[in-house]
Amino acid sequence: MGSFSVSFKIAVVLFLSVLVVSLTFVNGDIRHNIPTTLKPSKPVTVRLDTSFRGNATDLNDTDPRVQRTVKGWEPEQISLSLSANHDSVWISWVTGEFQIGDNVKPLDPKTVRSVVRYGVRKFHLRHRAKGHSLVYSQLYPYEGLQNYTSGIIHHVRLTGLKPNTIYYYRCGDPKIGAMSDVYSFETMPVSGPKSYPRIGVVGDLGLTGNTTSTMDHMMSNHPDLILLLGDATYADLYLTNGTGADCYSCTFKNTPIHESYQPRWDYWAR
Repeated sequence: MGSFSVSFKIAVVLFLSVLVVSLTFVNGDIRHNIPTTLKPSKPVTVRLDTSFRGNATDLNDTDPRVQRTVKGWEPEQISLSLSANHDSVWISWVTGEFQIGDNVKPLDPKTVRSVVRYGVRKFHLRHRAKGHSLVYSQLYPYEGLQNYTSGIIHHVRLTGLKPNTIYYYRCGDPKIGAMSDVYSFETMPVSGPKSYPRIGVVGDLGLTGNTTSTMDHMMSNHPDLILLLGDATYADLYLTNGTGADCYSCTFKNTPIHESYQPRWDYWAR
């Protein structure tokens, strides 16, 4: 009898838990048939073009898509990412050229400032934010391996943004006339029972003939946010001289250390 009583109580608790989860309270009313993870709505996406398949060969150094197209200290490799708070985003970019060789000299991050001008009107960017910059280097303690040092990497955080709003921005250093074109982004909507952000998830993009077409396909579905899960360049499958292989340990058995070809990160961001 005791066992039956305990089982009955557990069953009642589970039933009530499911009942509470199945109902949504909005302004004191109980509304039914609202899409949930238990009964998700049918996804509506653009069909993938199957002709993309079979082009997963790594892009080489001479491919037009990986070339630097800006001059001087003009920004390149511009990207946006979510911040820790719902009302802020990070804007990042690179100025200056990377170096690779035996004797590389890192650029001075103080050479160029990190500034973003932004606003809700394209031709009136009345807000201004400053950030910080750094230089990344990959140096090897072995003779014959090529060292790498990046351009100046800038990070600026925009705060106090309104949800579900289009903002326009330019980044760079206005004092030396090295500013980007005007770009735009839309902030995420406020979370709620009527808010269903469209989120794309992609991983193992690599740096191949399929990388751009994959991203273009995802953008054709108009996502609010894209999560990049990693494995973007496979720079660790290359020697410092740019020689690559499908299997590093199989092909390069005699290297003194696991090398990588860091310029592929610059190529990918371009």
